[in-house]
Amino acid sequence: MNKSTTAAELAAHWRTITLLALLVLIFTGCAKPVVYVQVDRPAQLNTSGIKRMAVMPFTADENAYSFLAQYATSAVADRVRATNRFTLVDASEVARLRQSGQSVENYVDAMFTGRITRAVYTRDTKTSAGWTDKKGRYYPPTTTYYTSVEVEFTYSIVRARDGSLIGPISKRGVKSASDGSGYPSAEALMRDALAEQINTIGRDIAPYTSREARTFAEEKNNSMIKDEMKQAMEHVKAQNYKVALEAYLRIYNQHKSVAAAENAAILYEAIGDPEAALSLLQKVYEDTGNPNLQLKISMLNKNLEDKAKVENTDKEVVQNPTDRVTAVTIEEIQKVLPSSAVVWFYNNSPGNTMVEAIVDNLTADFIRKGISLVDRQNAALVEEEQKLHVSGAVNDAEIVRIGNAAGAKAIVIIGITGSGAMRRLQVRVLDIERGVPIFQSDTNEKWQL
Repeated sequence: MNKSTTAAELAAHWRTITLLALLVLIFTGCAKPVVYVQVDRPAQLNTSGIKRMAVMPFTADENAYSFLAQYATSAVADRVRATNRFTLVDASEVARLRQSGQSVENYVDAMFTGRITRAVYTRDTKTSAGWTDKKGRYYPPTTTYYTSVEVEFTYSIVRARDGSLIGPISKRGVKSASDGSGYPSAEALMRDALAEQINTIGRDIAPYTSREARTFAEEKNNSMIKDEMKQAMEHVKAQNYKVALEAYLRIYNQHKSVAAAENAAILYEAIGDPEAALSLLQKVYEDTGNPNLQLKISMLNKNLEDKAKVENTDKEVVQNPTDRVTAVTIEEIQKVLPSSAVVWFYNNSPGNTMVEAIVDNLTADFIRKGISLVDRQNAALVEEEQKLHVSGAVNDAEIVRIGNAAGAKAIVIIGITGSGAMRRLQVRVLDIERGVPIFQSDTNEKWQL
């Protein structure tokens, strides 16, 4: 290449750079300033009460795509863990308990199940014709290889307590790529398409924070305050949000500029006070009746509703059924216990691990509170209990007789009745001295297990 040609090409190159720079200045000068605010959003699905979750192995409708099922199982587990809302429990242990016919609800609150329902790919090639440029240089034909994929899957969340289903939810991912040396890997593209959709699951099952853009308004009706608006905007650009907020509020109070009020509301959001933003815009709407504010007021109301939902979720104390019902039992039976009571806890559902856990929890709580208990390890008492369990003939008179012999003043009889969603703890308290029941649990949902 000679010097004159090089100089011409450099000149053209610099003209291009200058033009691009000018376009950037034009567009950035015309663009409205934007700030980003953090907005709390609740989960799309109702996963309340779920703390412990097992991600069960995904399945595939076609064996050829079992690799996608394996990938999805691992990726979903990572996504669930990343929400920081759930404790992942071992899926293999859940499967073992199920296979042996045992209940899993003491171990897990819900199981995440999924299935790859469709996975297809297409391949194509396009070959360009050879050509010669103005300088006589020849460019041979080129071939480009294309691969496109589609992956679909469904998932559900099954509550361990009653088998109720959240879902099924269907998702579909699409991905394509091209290469000049050969077909891009269909398997790799399928995994990428699957990953993109799995990433959205976090928002399905747990609250999240959304980053949303807010565009500042311009004053178009009052040219006298444009300089004041411009000065306020300089503070925004410098991220001096509180100073800018004060400036916009002052402009509104002095000139009733709706644009200034809108911008002040944005800044309230930016500093984390959406309640003040809503209050301001409602006042401005009352003052001016400007219909353009209605949409912004509705948006802020929706955001505050979502924020309240998230806060309620954060405050929710998720207890497993055993702990929750133990707390109810402690509260209720202590209301009716005679003074200086000596208590005997009688398990009316022998062999049931949940009742055994509740009795253990009650025993520990009463000991902490200094309430006297009959020694549950008393050999004579244990023998009498075993006789009752074997005979199956359990009546109040017999239990009172045994309790009285053991030195008890009150007997708390604990068992489980019903099954599935109707299963609940049944609690009765007998006053031994009078030989009468002084408390009986009802069918209120607080007793449900």
